[in-house]
Amino acid sequence: MRGMTKTPGARPLVVCSLLLLPAWLAACGPRAAAPAAPSPPGVVDEAALDRSVNPCDDFYQFACGGWMKSTEIPPDRAQWTRSFSVITERNLATLRAILERDAGGKGEGPYADKLGAYYATCMDEAKAETASLSALKEGIAAIDKVSDARTLAQVVATQQLAGVGALFEFGQQQDFKDATQVIGVADQGGIGLPDRDYYTKDDAKSVELRKDYLGHVTRMLELAGDKPKDAARFAQAVVDLETRLAKVSLRRVDRRDPAKVYHRLERSGLQKAAPRFDWDTFFQALGTPTLQPINVVSPEFFAGLNELLGATPPAALRPYLRWQLVHAQARALGARFVDEDFGFMVKRLTGAAALKPRWKRCVESTDYALGFALAQQFVKETFGEEGKTRSKEMLDRVEAAFRATVTGLPWMDEPTKAQALDKLAHINNKIGYPDGWRGYDALAVDRASYRGNLIRANQFEARRQLDKIGKPVDRAEWAMTPPTVNAYYEASLNEMVFPAGILQPPFFYKDGGDSTNYGGIGMVIGHELTHGFDDEGRKFDALGNLREWWTAEAGKKFEERAACVARQYGGYSPVDDLHLDGNLTLGENIADLGGMKLSFAALRSTHAQRGPAARAAGFDEAQQFFLGYAQAWCTNRRPEEERRRVVTDPHSPPRYRVNGVVVNLPEFQAAFQCKAGAKMAPVERCQVW
Repeated sequence: MRGMTKTPGARPLVVCSLLLLPAWLAACGPRAAAPAAPSPPGVVDEAALDRSVNPCDDFYQFACGGWMKSTEIPPDRAQWTRSFSVITERNLATLRAILERDAGGKGEGPYADKLGAYYATCMDEAKAETASLSALKEGIAAIDKVSDARTLAQVVATQQLAGVGALFEFGQQQDFKDATQVIGVADQGGIGLPDRDYYTKDDAKSVELRKDYLGHVTRMLELAGDKPKDAARFAQAVVDLETRLAKVSLRRVDRRDPAKVYHRLERSGLQKAAPRFDWDTFFQALGTPTLQPINVVSPEFFAGLNELLGATPPAALRPYLRWQLVHAQARALGARFVDEDFGFMVKRLTGAAALKPRWKRCVESTDYALGFALAQQFVKETFGEEGKTRSKEMLDRVEAAFRATVTGLPWMDEPTKAQALDKLAHINNKIGYPDGWRGYDALAVDRASYRGNLIRANQFEARRQLDKIGKPVDRAEWAMTPPTVNAYYEASLNEMVFPAGILQPPFFYKDGGDSTNYGGIGMVIGHELTHGFDDEGRKFDALGNLREWWTAEAGKKFEERAACVARQYGGYSPVDDLHLDGNLTLGENIADLGGMKLSFAALRSTHAQRGPAARAAGFDEAQQFFLGYAQAWCTNRRPEEERRRVVTDPHSPPRYRVNGVVVNLPEFQAAFQCKAGAKMAPVERCQVW
């Protein structure tokens, strides 16, 4: 999580979002009835409560216990959340209606025909079994011609343009030291499991999972045309190769430090780190033959890659390249590929029991390929100017609360305060949808092959990203499509973005009460704002440059406060023998804590202007605020998914995103009249902002 946008399918490198979306789940997906929608505007959901629990003992259980007991996880999901999941289902249904009109020739907008063709072809399962599989064989034929460094580099470049991350990843990013410019970025990659730790841990569960992964790779290679005996041998070679890549990859915690992922070595430095790879052919095949400015995220990774290439003849990499191809494109192939991919990558890793219905997978894929075209009609139907006006008013109040917080901080010296306030003043806020819509004129879409459309969409986006290198940064661009149920802060741009997709109930009611709205979207706003001043974001200045603008004394005091938060969360054990990594989740935990403090202060300023909210369900305004926050995070999660997220997710599990925050807030103790020393009102608290 830093500030990098790479080729399609790659995770943004300092982008801090409210929710980390699983990479495959965004594209996968018999349908279960969705759990009930949230309560009407401004009202606490009484049915969600567990009144047998004292809120001062376990606030999350008090707020969500009833909901958790009565809500089943749909079989096609690894988890179900009262906010994100409900909004996502609602948004998917809206997008489906739009796309079905487009597919039937009754759509609106300049790209209705392309949207309709993409969606209709995705929905045509018969073509996936014929045309898409035939196209896959063409890709495999090209791989089978790899015989030397030149043909290897050509195939790797072709795969990366098509969204296949073989060996490593390459794309573009904003220069950390010159936020006005875009440079190239070479990063680690090339593994099929979610994280390096899946390959390196030797506990029984990890060993068992790798054995199952080996079986999955074997079966996928068989589906791609290898004979069973050859597939088993090739699969072992694939897993061994990926293990070597994993062992030289940076750990997730290290990747949170901007200084550890910025090494502007230029093309010559990349060539020096991995001379056995034919970089000239690679860049020629990408269409960027003269490219020079490059950040090599991890020189150690590319040195390890160079050793691997020295020990592995190019022809011996063919099985790995075939695996990477079918692994990346399985969702666009026939049912056998889809089912096998789901069986391991989703069912085994997350616990979801059933594949999403095809229409959901196709809506999500269309949003990925043509999202800013699809968003235009979505915004008209769901958000509008009224929502934008009210959410902007809330944002202004949260920013005012942060300004007051910084001004009054006893531990921060005046020079650092001045810099912090300057950074706050320069934050660029984007709400709902962009001022100008992205064009897709150059993207060819037909009704012949879903895989063909997907590859062309990947190539279109990859070339659009690569074309930015060497040019000034476009600060008007959005990294998420407006229907996305998420929000983010981008450190290199010093901007906050709140898509229309998340500005929906129960996070945000256009006509709802202040207490619930501030507990919901107000906290989201405060969360993203605090990311600009968490342990990562604080290292970037007002213009987005990686620069030390803190005095040594202020920096030391911040680190002391952050260490308290890391220790607190490191003590939580959500599943089995696994504890949270307090350093991996540090930025998100600081943002949660800051977000709640700022949003509560913003609510109080609204209270001073408009008067307090009426009691609801027996709760006063402050209690409604905290319940609104907690109930937005009510979640049921499968054990497999919990384990996966503890290893990979920089966000804490929902229970600790609630309890871990309120234990540090005197405002919560006062609201629920908790006695000092209660579980939710400890004597010692962690305070950052």
